[in-house]
Amino acid sequence: MRKLLLAAALALPGVAFGQQKTVAFDTADGCRLKAYYLAPSSGAYVFVNTHGLGSGKYEWAPLQEELARRGFGYLSLDMRGHGESATCAGKPVSYKLFTKADWGAVSHDIEAAAAWLKKKGVPPARQVFCGASIGANLSLKAAAEGKLKPAALVLLSPGMDYAGVKAGDYLADAPARLLVAASPDDPYAWQSAGALVKAAGGKASFADGRSGHGANMFKTPGMTEAIVKWAGGR
Repeated sequence: MRKLLLAAALALPGVAFGQQKTVAFDTADGCRLKAYYLAPSSGAYVFVNTHGLGSGKYEWAPLQEELARRGFGYLSLDMRGHGESATCAGKPVSYKLFTKADWGAVSHDIEAAAAWLKKKGVPPARQVFCGASIGANLSLKAAAEGKLKPAALVLLSPGMDYAGVKAGDYLADAPARLLVAASPDDPYAWQSAGALVKAAGGKASFADGRSGHGANMFKTPGMTEAIVKWAGGR
């Protein structure tokens, strides 16, 4: 297991953060999704960010700021049944009523995001799927099952089984670059992360989030910088 050092932030020129806009697109199974989008600098990666249960695209603000500073782009989703992504097949939908089958279908949201980015001129080779909590498991599932394969995966507080989405079922088909992060005060995610990194072998790196679950690890000094630097291969 290789730990990433959470280095202090480097002083970099700012990137225009005000260019973020809210976009909408549809999934293959008829859900209307809303997301925050920021285009990258030429050739830079774009993160597809998928939040945890009951949360929304707003939770990615600290990471989005770091991505923007470094010239990366992002597409931060409201998963179906959350936030502004409130309809499927024209009918209201809420995560509070989801079955395990419904949760399994949410990976289509990430696949749709990848396809939308491709149409915008961002190929899969420049995409990074990043998920928090159940969003981590769903990102792994989308990377394994979807037609468009991302360059890398970032899994924040994954679990071996969240709402029937079992991370281990998709690990064999994960991209060659995989970053897993968890905190010791989050026992289930910590143990799950360790098992996933071990099973993934040399293609997985590990980051100690110090404290918190999912996007709450962004409160750890240097965490967002470590994620973005890893994605950029530095």
